[in-house]
Amino acid sequence: PFQLTDGQAEIFEIIAKRKYPRTHALTYTQYGKSDTVSMAVLTRITTFPEKWAIVAPSNKKAKIIMGFIIGHIFDNEYTMAMFEIDKGESMDRIRRERSKEHLTFRHPDGRIGEVFTVSSEGKRIKDLLDALMGIGAPNIIIDESSLIDDIQYAGIFRMLGGHKDNLLFEIGNAMRRNHFL
Repeated sequence: PFQLTDGQAEIFEIIAKRKYPRTHALTYTQYGKSDTVSMAVLTRITTFPEKWAIVAPSNKKAKIIMGFIIGHIFDNEYTMAMFEIDKGESMDRIRRERSKEHLTFRHPDGRIGEVFTVSSEGKRIKDLLDALMGIGAPNIIIDESSLIDDIQYAGIFRMLGGHKDNLLFEIGNAMRRNHFL
């Protein structure tokens, strides 16, 4: 079993219960926030037919939380049974590589819960903002939020548009004097 500290339990509860629509979690490196967030998001998408986006300043960073989610799929039969595998893939390959960018979980009523990753990196801000505006989700986790520029952050925030009941959860270390500070 994963033993949560009080702070990790609070992070889990904020996401799993969608307790607060806007949350900044400022913690130090190696606190366990990515693993805690992964378990909370997995709990949501296997319990409710919701869409979640994990946004980070780079593809590599976005895949950290997704890798933890993939690892936890195999923790119990409930999540494994709901997990939809694409044609040509195998459970062993997914477990070993942990590199998927989109995961789908089929609920008994046929609806789906899903999570996907988005990178805010881009060579040209205009192209990046155009790409971000084509993507939307009512629930967004921004990992390493302080490493994302303010203009990119505005594009990410725009992803919540059209979803009245939404959640934005930002995590990271205070490294820059930007929106995260």
